[in-house]
Amino acid sequence: MALNPHSEQPDLSLPEDYKADHPSEHPTDWGWHGEWGRAARIGGWVVAIILLLMITATHYNHSGTGWLVGFTAALFVILIWDVQRRRHSWRK
Repeated sequence: MALNPHSEQPDLSLPEDYKADHPSEHPTDWGWHGEWGRAARIGGWVVAIILLLMITATHYNHSGTGWLVGFTAALFVILIWDVQRRRHSWRK
């Protein structure tokens, strides 16, 4: 038997005592801006190198090699774009 979606209203608001003790806070107030920073850039280069090393594995046919090269090239373009964006940023 299907439940009636209008049988009970969901309570999506915060309790009043929580609102009083916890004002509206955003991650940007604490310095978090949604970036992983240096760890993500290093991880990107490591993944690009691993993708290049995977080309040296033995393949039944070389259909996977094209995908590896394509993903590696796309990752290199993104990483180089990020380096240039950071180098020429207005907030040095």
